[in-house]
Amino acid sequence: MSTFSVLLTCCALLLLPGCYVQQDEPKSLPVYRPLLMTRATLEQAVALLPPRDVQVPGKIYSQGSYLLVNEQYEGLHILDNHDPAHPRNVGFLRVPGSLDVAMHGTVLYADNAVDLVTVDLSDPANARVLGRVRNVFPELPLPETASIEPGYRAENRPPDAVVVGWQKVQ
Repeated sequence: MSTFSVLLTCCALLLLPGCYVQQDEPKSLPVYRPLLMTRATLEQAVALLPPRDVQVPGKIYSQGSYLLVNEQYEGLHILDNHDPAHPRNVGFLRVPGSLDVAMHGTVLYADNAVDLVTVDLSDPANARVLGRVRNVFPELPLPETASIEPGYRAENRPPDAVVVGWQKVQ
């Protein structure tokens, strides 16, 4: 056997699987628990409340002289922006499970977890629900690659439970 053949065979053997290669320990995924609401409670939850501080802002939408600031999974802050140097928080529209909104004229379209709700904002200080279409959207996704506590997986939840947010537990 030639030297070249021996060398080639040795190189091939070194590349075979089974050679010891140290790997890092796999990192554990964060664990989440879904925030659940019954279907009946979800359908009664959209309401105009007194103003509150912004905690986890999402998208911002401009409607006339008002600003709507999405509070992820919670709803929308309504800010009077007549004086842009001094915007004034005038109310909070609670919309559980909301991550996105759109407007057409004075009608707000918002995701209410798995539902689509329409709200009349012709007078933002007196917002009122116009309608609801059930189960338009899929269940709210986990905020990142993660695992779910076993007791909270879809098959272990009450049948009328709707996911309106996610809480990190580990």
